[in-house]
Amino acid sequence: MAKKIFIITLCIITLIMTGCSFNKKINQNDNVERFYLNDEYYNKGNFISIDSDKLNKMTNESYVLFTYNNYCSMSVPCEEIFEEFMKKYKIDFLSIPFEEFKNTNIYKTVKYAPSVILVEKGNVVAYLDAESDDDLNKYQDINEFEEWMNNYVYFSR
Repeated sequence: MAKKIFIITLCIITLIMTGCSFNKKINQNDNVERFYLNDEYYNKGNFISIDSDKLNKMTNESYVLFTYNNYCSMSVPCEEIFEEFMKKYKIDFLSIPFEEFKNTNIYKTVKYAPSVILVEKGNVVAYLDAESDDDLNKYQDINEFEEWMNNYVYFSR
């Protein structure tokens, strides 16, 4: 019996020592199809204010857009989560107030804010749905948001 306990303990220690971890690391070399943002968005990790006129003219660009309300009812303001991601990977997000966003072509697809919208060559690829319970954790947890972004966008050029 003591021999079995010793072997099990040794296996557990070996797994821990070899880097087996329960934390999921982001791997951008995993054969998932992603897209690159336009070069100018791999920059400092800032929000770049934009208006509806300019956004409507960006018909062939790839970018991340954050549309927001003037208030936030979440326990952690979601823009803090997004900013943490942006600073870590030095990716700029375009930002637009929701009232102004309603005047864009993208509003036909995304009806609620706050939202992060991923656009590849002028087409919405994915977005966080403020009305979906499935997306709530992505607004409140940096790791969940990072994992979601990793499904679609390359973090560096």
